[in-house]
Amino acid sequence: MLNKYTRKLRKFLLGFSAIGVLTSCTTPVTPDFTEMSANYAGILEQYQLNSILINIIRASSERPLSFLDIPSINGSGNVTTSPSLNASLNGLIGGVAGGVTGINSISPSLSLSFGNSFNFSQSSLDNATFLRGFLSPIPVETAKFFISDNLPREVMFSLIIAAIEIKQPDGKSVKYINNPLLPEYPEFKAELYKLLSYGLTVDQVQEEATKPPMPPARSLPGGRTPNNPMPGGGYNPSFPGMGSPYGGMGSPYGGMGGFGGGSMYGQPYPHTQYKVCVDENKFANFVKQEFSPGIFCRASAESSNKKGSKAELILTMRSTHSVFEFLGQVVAAQNQAVPYLVTLPPSDSTRPRKAGQENQYALLVVNKNLGNTKSFASVKNLDGDIYSVPAENNGYSPMVIRIISQLLSLNKIPGSIPSSPGILLR
Repeated sequence: MLNKYTRKLRKFLLGFSAIGVLTSCTTPVTPDFTEMSANYAGILEQYQLNSILINIIRASSERPLSFLDIPSINGSGNVTTSPSLNASLNGLIGGVAGGVTGINSISPSLSLSFGNSFNFSQSSLDNATFLRGFLSPIPVETAKFFISDNLPREVMFSLIIAAIEIKQPDGKSVKYINNPLLPEYPEFKAELYKLLSYGLTVDQVQEEATKPPMPPARSLPGGRTPNNPMPGGGYNPSFPGMGSPYGGMGSPYGGMGGFGGGSMYGQPYPHTQYKVCVDENKFANFVKQEFSPGIFCRASAESSNKKGSKAELILTMRSTHSVFEFLGQVVAAQNQAVPYLVTLPPSDSTRPRKAGQENQYALLVVNKNLGNTKSFASVKNLDGDIYSVPAENNGYSPMVIRIISQLLSLNKIPGSIPSSPGILLR
């Protein structure tokens, strides 16, 4: 009897086990690539936000800035299934020699485990290639990109302008420094808003430049010259390479390939460039009374170069590094003995935003050791203090961090990020 029941039980267990194995093999559970990549994207986003915020905090304490980048990442995922069957047997007859009279209970189970791992490298941006662009003044055309993106002009100019200087014809000048830690900062802010009301912007203007003069002709054997190598024909030394100032396609001297000769004297030719200027609006008459005509975006080349009896506007542009320094000053102003929050009320061209919120027009809001409030970004400083940008009532903070992130990306040119691997983290 023992053998009979034992054979039945073994047959039942083997059949169920086979079914369990077959089921586990066909279970439609695979590593979710979408979820893995989304998790990585979220982690990388928070990494970038925290990197920007910690460098702003470093700037507020006058500490050196340091940037790291993650140039590459490798990920892997796996799924493991383990089927099992638990049975309770009872009803022994005749002691050890007895047989199985029944199966009390059977509990099948299937365990599933899912795992993924990432390997990534961190590369330091503390090198000459990155710092050269990081410390250079922000190009005017870059500011144009942000203004054309419908960002508030008061925010953009507050970030990129380090100082406003009004220079009089007699050589005297008044300079307004954009630093909220200085007592004269309200004067800078008032001057900036006056210029914004005048129509301060960045525009693409067309100006005239002068062609460089043609080089003198040199004699060649046989009485020929580079400008006339053979009778009845014109020669231009730039013919093999287009783009030369003395001929070729795109040359200020004109000509397809350089045939047609040139001039010994410089000639004006139009070209476009970006310029910080003032659009004419209802305050144009006030602008004309105070400043030289060259301040207008549509000013003629003659009026732009003319030194009249009116004041000249000089704007000092920041570098990306000095933008961090400025934002560090904004944070330091919030944490000084008498806290001061930098706010930028909307100018005429700014649409209302975040109506009814606290700190509606604050440039950057950074809380210190505020507690367990929901944050947009949060970092722990070396001194143990926790600095965070709140998720709500934060004014222009997300916009400012996005702008400075894009300015940083513009400095990540080929050669600024070391080749992988740098430091391998697991």
